[in-house]
Amino acid sequence: MLHLLDMVGAGLFAMMGAGAIALLLERRTPPCAKPPVERDAVFLFEGESLVDASPAARRLLRTQGHNEVDLTTLLALLARSFGTDLRQRLASLPPAGRLRLASADAGTLEARGNAAALQLTLRLDEKALASFERLSVDAAEAELTLLRGLAENAPQPIWMLDAQGALSWANSAYLALADHVRTLRHDGAKPGAPALIRPNWPKAPLFEVPADLAEGVSDQRRLAIPMPDGRDPLWYEVTSVRRSEGSLHFATDVGGLVLAESARHHLVQTLAKTFAQLRTGLAVFDRERRLALFNPAFVDLTGLPAAFLSERPVVATVLDRLREAKILPEPRDYRSWRENVAALESAAEQGQYCETWTLPAGQTYRVTGRPHPDGALAFLFEDISDEIGLTRRFRTELDMTRAVLDAMDQAIAVFSATGVLSLANSTYEDLWGLSADDLAKADLDSELTRWEAASLPLPLWRRLREGVGAPGRTEGTELTLRRGGGLILRMLPLPRGGTLVTFRPCPPEAREDGAAGSRADAAGPQEMPISPELLISSL
Repeated sequence: MLHLLDMVGAGLFAMMGAGAIALLLERRTPPCAKPPVERDAVFLFEGESLVDASPAARRLLRTQGHNEVDLTTLLALLARSFGTDLRQRLASLPPAGRLRLASADAGTLEARGNAAALQLTLRLDEKALASFERLSVDAAEAELTLLRGLAENAPQPIWMLDAQGALSWANSAYLALADHVRTLRHDGAKPGAPALIRPNWPKAPLFEVPADLAEGVSDQRRLAIPMPDGRDPLWYEVTSVRRSEGSLHFATDVGGLVLAESARHHLVQTLAKTFAQLRTGLAVFDRERRLALFNPAFVDLTGLPAAFLSERPVVATVLDRLREAKILPEPRDYRSWRENVAALESAAEQGQYCETWTLPAGQTYRVTGRPHPDGALAFLFEDISDEIGLTRRFRTELDMTRAVLDAMDQAIAVFSATGVLSLANSTYEDLWGLSADDLAKADLDSELTRWEAASLPLPLWRRLREGVGAPGRTEGTELTLRRGGGLILRMLPLPRGGTLVTFRPCPPEAREDGAAGSRADAAGPQEMPISPELLISSL
């Protein structure tokens, strides 16, 4: 029994000892305090760039409407509390300098470093936190007012639809458009229709916008507001954005653009009809060098299939097909021709390409390429086979005529109405010793001087000069050359003011009669009456 009591007593003593130790430890150990909320906003800059920021600093930036700032923006925010000369004071810090500034409403600002590497620590107390929260609320309200003003005063119609597609909000431009549409539709109503009632809120949306908008993707399409009596609709470019509670829409008036596009379409159709009537082949390539326009004459002249041309091939492909069809000069000039076309493509607004293609089949094409300021390139194909054939026949006849003239004993020269030497046979060239340069520069006045200088004096030369080109006027005389021998000169008028001049040797009997007459007038030459073939000789 005593043993049991001893055990119970020992247990009670142990329990009391443990309680005392626990009480002692409780008195000696301080209670665990909650960690304080981090209030210091720390910013680390390298030059103007923010390279790191503490969580409190980023929370502070978000309350001011910023996610990322540079040094200039942050100093502008802090200048309201720490002075407008804050940047100058920071710029004057030495490389390892420190600066501490206190503010009545924004706590304490500590700066370490310099302009190259700067650490700013903003220590905020309860008053400063309240001040910044008030500033953030004011900034949010100012931003909300600004956004409301932008939406309300925007010239574009802006509206929102709820999840059911009903109109939930619209700006003034949308309401004005709805009123304008309502007025137009009422003005186009039949006589006797009820008076126009202007509701305070449009019940139905003006545009049929898509209902299945994708999240995060804007939809843009051109929509029309129909008008009655066949009048032109009102065209708008509508951009739609899906929102969780519905959709947001923006409309831009493109009526002028639609009219311009319609006018351009009609103009292109008119030009296409006009080009279709041309006998000249036309191929227009855009700035990407793809075929944008061609007419039926181009198909007829080149033989290229219309289906191939409708695929809008590039210039190089068209040239290759032309080469295969033997429309290009083959094969020597192909590479140089391609180089010329490449140079033409790269040329700005200067120069033009023009060549004559002689095809193996006997046709002749004139191909002209012209660059345009907008980067387009136009080719014109003309079949000049008839023109070339006519030119060749004319040249053949001209060569034959010249050969006949060259075979004659008479020296023949033809002068135009302006007195320019246009034709002379080889007998004339040999008689007066004319070179190719002399023939190129010869005219009637210079040739009269040449004839007068090579002959004995006659008072007839002035009359010959004055009588050239007179209608029906025919002059004739016999010349005695200084080097010996006589010539019979005849000047005959030609159509359109031209003059034909011929020289032929004097017959022997005429030369003897002329010599006898000259001896009778040894005192000098005498003028004789002019006849179609006047013979005057002088020794």
